[in-house]
Parts: sequence; structure tokens; C-alpha cells
Amino acid sequence: MKPTMETWHRRHAVILASQLPDNIEDARLVLDAVREVVEGFLAAALQQKPSATIVRIGGNESA
Repeated sequence: MKPTMETWHRRHAVILASQLPDNIEDARLVLDAVREVVEGFLAAALQQKPSATIVRIGGNESA
């Protein structure tokens, strides 16, 4: 099920669009690069398993 676009999504889109280059072709290239970052780097970060947590039990025996 595809998420529904809400008002806050559109607001963020307008904010990002205001930062794009004036040239439409350059703007499209920037958006392509953003999609690569989101689909690659950010999506991969969500798929990683959390690292193991190491808990040290005890006091400072070596002191």
C-alpha cells in the first residue's frame, strides 16, 4: 500500500524545490541525485540490523 501524500509532504517539497537550480535540466539532475541518496543510503540504513549491545556487569575489579 502506497502512503498517502499529506500536507506536510507537499510543504517539504516546496521547501526543497525553492533550493533547486533555476535551470530545469539541472533541477532534474539534482532530484535524481536526491532519489539515489534516499533509495540507496537512507533505505540501506533502515534495513541494517541493530548492532549487538554489550553490557558490562560488575564493578571496577582492576583498580
